[in-house]
Amino acid sequence: MSRHGSSALLFATMFPQTAMSMMVFTPPVVAEHLTHTLALPPETAGLYAAVSYFFVAIGTLCTGMLTTRIGPLRLSFACIIVGGLALALFGLGSLAAVLLATALMGLCYGPLTPASQQAIANGEPIANIALFLSIRQTAVPLGAMLAGLIIPPLVIRLDLGAALVLVGLVVSLGGLATAALLAIVRAEKPAQRPAEGAGLLGAFRLMLRNRPLLALSCASIVYAALQLIVSSLLVVFLMHELERDLVTAGVMLGISQAAAVAGRIGWGYVADRFNALAGTLAAVGAGMAAACALTFLMTPRTPDWMVAIVVFALGGTASGWNGVFLANLMRMAPPTQAGFAASGALMFSYLGIVLGPPLFGALAALIGFSAAFLAFGVLAFAAAILCWRAAAAIAN
Repeated sequence: MSRHGSSALLFATMFPQTAMSMMVFTPPVVAEHLTHTLALPPETAGLYAAVSYFFVAIGTLCTGMLTTRIGPLRLSFACIIVGGLALALFGLGSLAAVLLATALMGLCYGPLTPASQQAIANGEPIANIALFLSIRQTAVPLGAMLAGLIIPPLVIRLDLGAALVLVGLVVSLGGLATAALLAIVRAEKPAQRPAEGAGLLGAFRLMLRNRPLLALSCASIVYAALQLIVSSLLVVFLMHELERDLVTAGVMLGISQAAAVAGRIGWGYVADRFNALAGTLAAVGAGMAAACALTFLMTPRTPDWMVAIVVFALGGTASGWNGVFLANLMRMAPPTQAGFAASGALMFSYLGIVLGPPLFGALAALIGFSAAFLAFGVLAFAAAILCWRAAAAIAN
């Protein structure tokens, strides 16, 4: 694909993911204000992720059918248009509106990655596919960063309801205008006929026929679990177990997030440079295991510079695998079924996201945070072995 064409495709797939990620991360950013407005206890904020990911899973499974009818890029922009309206519903201050908005937000977030995979597969071949997808996947932390930078000042300057309605409407109108201006979106044509195996269960049937694909999907359960554990529980670990103050712990979290962006791009480059997609994914898993082992060895006496190195390693591996994983899916599935492969594989990843943090929390309560990290390091090493075996099967 020409540089101009690949740049347009990168923007057309990255823009919706960034916008939708910003909106999905907005409710947690304003959780305290939102629960107060709804007269709910602060603890109920944790239900947002559980309810949202239930609908994310439904949206993911429906992607294959929708992309064949309207096209993957058009579906992506439709998602952010509806997602913006859903964010505006959060600003109405009613529990019914918030529940409806949460469901819509999940349904709109779910299709984005599989739809992007299908849009990329529909185009001309991209030489550095792992790097391309890794750069695209930086849209998720970029969206989270935008939510943290944009939403709080708006809430302070206006109020919660006005800020959410304003941002939601701006995103919806911006998505509509961008889709109309992008030639690559206007020129998109839906598939002439549904892909083979279309349907809600088509993704699972595809994976059952492809053992290496199934192995990588199973490994993603552990990888995704560790990714969310690091992003959501690292500060608690640093303060509770290593006796750091909130400011220091916050800086360490920032280091891990910076490492996530660097890791996604770096691992993508390595995978393309050595033409070893599954092997690189295995190496990332081994790196996760090593980082977890180093985390286990840290104590309150560990100097901050050493903690920063370990945290960087955790972020660069636990949050750096996504692009290489998606590149593997694209290479292992027929081009017409790239979206189905991503839909099925992401269901495994979501299982890790939902089950990982509660399991880690239960282990931490029983044996401590450090030992819990070591236990998940063992799981990461086992997942890396799955990836190595998949790499060997692909090579043969």
